[in-house]
Amino acid sequence: MKKLFWTFLSIVLICLSVSAQHVKKPSLQDYAARLKEVKTLTSNFVEEKHLALLSQPMQSTGTLNFDKDAQKLRWQYKTPFENGFLIEKNRISRLKNSQKQPIQNAMGRLMAGQMLQWLTLDFDTLSKTYLITLNGQEIIFTPRDKNNQAVKLITVWLDEKDSRIVHRVKMDNPNGDFVLWRFSDTKLNPQLQDGVFL
Repeated sequence: MKKLFWTFLSIVLICLSVSAQHVKKPSLQDYAARLKEVKTLTSNFVEEKHLALLSQPMQSTGTLNFDKDAQKLRWQYKTPFENGFLIEKNRISRLKNSQKQPIQNAMGRLMAGQMLQWLTLDFDTLSKTYLITLNGQEIIFTPRDKNNQAVKLITVWLDEKDSRIVHRVKMDNPNGDFVLWRFSDTKLNPQLQDGVFL
């Protein structure tokens, strides 16, 4: 009887091992296909800036609203101050005291384009600037330019239950400082409120 039990257990373990080997791990292309399903997005965020000069991180909270087809993003800080920015295609405006102040310099246009690439996780475009590696639900972006003075590494964590949702983002700087964004109450493809981008 004992021998029969151990034989049965061995067969079960071998079957489980074989079936586990056949489970395909998601690729960047799989994630990209899933992310294409997202047309609109709302989320709350907490931003923490960890600077070597400060013993405690600087913390801000806010909300974001995103419409992929219209290429519009509203990144709104709520605390400690109410400000933020609004991107409409390649135009970017600073938001201060509920007023829009256009930013028309080249840096503003560059920032607008990059934010839209990051929000859609446009891997084809991002791969021109970053080496992209995948580790489960964690995507690591390493600048291809070894002389990059602004960014050492960017790590994006996708939600374990729904890989269309970005759960956290960490941007490491070469000097050891880093910024961490944590996202919560993310809603995919909601009907955005009228006037959210005005």
